Amino acid sequence: MQCVTVLQDGTLQASNTACDFVIVTQEEYLNLGMQGLADLLTELFAFDLATFSMINASCFVAFIVGHSIGRVVRAMGKS
Repeated sequence: MQCVTVLQDGTLQASNTACDFVIVTQEEYLNLGMQGLADLLTELFAFDLATFSMINASCFVAFIVGHSIGRVVRAMGKS
């Protein structure tokens, strides 16, 4: 990669100080694109243990409460 600056006339000049723009080879660009896609997919579909634990606990509590209420309703219906 090479840092460049854009001059007033629209031409590019190599620069060691400012790095607003870079010139990359085609191979570097393709690798950067594939790595960026991989990072995006990892960010979107990463397994978050804290969120899974919260959802799992909520489902467990809902099951126990629903099951208990069902038993109480069934017992009240028999009497």
